[in-house]
Amino acid sequence: MTNQEGMAALTDDLLAAIFLRLPAPADLLRASAVCAAFRRLVTARSFLRRFRSLHAAPFLGFVDRDAFHRALPPHPSAPAARAVSLAGDFSFSFLPTPRDGRWTVLDVRDGRFLLDLGRAPEEEDEYADEEYPAAFTDLAVCDPLQRRCLLLPRIPDTLAAVSVDHPFHVQFGCLCEPFLVPSGGDDDEDEEETSFTVIRIAHSETNLLALVFSSRTGQWRAVASQAWSDLLRGSGVSMGVIFSRQYACNCFYWMVGSTENLLVFDTRRMEFSVACLPPGCYGQNHIAIVDAGESRPGLFSVREHVRDEAVDLCYTVRSSNQWQMEKTIPLDSGYRYYIRGATERYLLLVRCRREMNLRSLLDTRHFEWFSLDFKTLQLENVCVLKHGSLRAHIYTNFPPSLLSPTV
Repeated sequence: MTNQEGMAALTDDLLAAIFLRLPAPADLLRASAVCAAFRRLVTARSFLRRFRSLHAAPFLGFVDRDAFHRALPPHPSAPAARAVSLAGDFSFSFLPTPRDGRWTVLDVRDGRFLLDLGRAPEEEDEYADEEYPAAFTDLAVCDPLQRRCLLLPRIPDTLAAVSVDHPFHVQFGCLCEPFLVPSGGDDDEDEEETSFTVIRIAHSETNLLALVFSSRTGQWRAVASQAWSDLLRGSGVSMGVIFSRQYACNCFYWMVGSTENLLVFDTRRMEFSVACLPPGCYGQNHIAIVDAGESRPGLFSVREHVRDEAVDLCYTVRSSNQWQMEKTIPLDSGYRYYIRGATERYLLLVRCRREMNLRSLLDTRHFEWFSLDFKTLQLENVCVLKHGSLRAHIYTNFPPSLLSPTV
């Protein structure tokens, strides 16, 4: 049998089954360059959807208030990260210019960016004497690789007026936090790839409210409301400031002030509840909640040993309402480590030397950024910067040639 006859004997279904087993997106790209028939199969939207469902999107970098910082060599994703940085517009120049000249990145999920525009002058004037509507700033969801965006409609006045009484402000802005809901679920293959969901948690001194925007309907709706007094009954705390948003197992989590509680919002049931932190995590800001498998949340935390300055990354898993220690990962001593983000597969950590002073911070690049694949526990250097950003969003995606529009 000649090579040509052998190639002809391979049906599209058999080829697709082979290509789906390729270990990395780069291997798929090389296969697509062999011939037109391979390229046609690999670029079919149905095939790409199946490939992305079976392979974790590679870690490409992270976004902070300043820019997109791509993974640099020797990180294994450096080639793909370079291709994405060249193909995409991470300055969002294709969007309308906001009032202050820049968009604020609020969240990054599934290749989409949720951006905050703020509020136009005439809208601020309209609500000058009303505190709560000012919390609902204008939002957009965009795809920087496809240069596509959707400006979200304003929350209707009637919905904003009954949402919460006077949401208050804290150090990082008003706690009327918007975020993207990760793609997933049984119906995903049949969904349009451009559909997405945004949730806003409106937080006041007395209660919480969840507002949901669906790109399918183009509308906002209120889906859940809960009083702090009911959620925290028996804890001795009447309300709390929530921060450090995390996601795992179809739930979003926040730490509640200086308590041992986690606020939980279930995106399937659209309900609020409260859970407890693992022992030893009380008062720690640097945690990451991840999917441990079998619908169990896992939690990473950094622990320092004062006696010998050793540092560990501890991993605990919640099962049957109990947290159990699974792993302790030793980290290089002589550094302080901070967790800055987490996705379904990766952690983002930054470290700096313990003996740093103000002059060294200004003169040299001292902050080393790392990704951790918590399935393999592989720690990879991402880049080195002059700052250790308090807020950062991990960006994972596939090369542009393997993507369809997401907005």
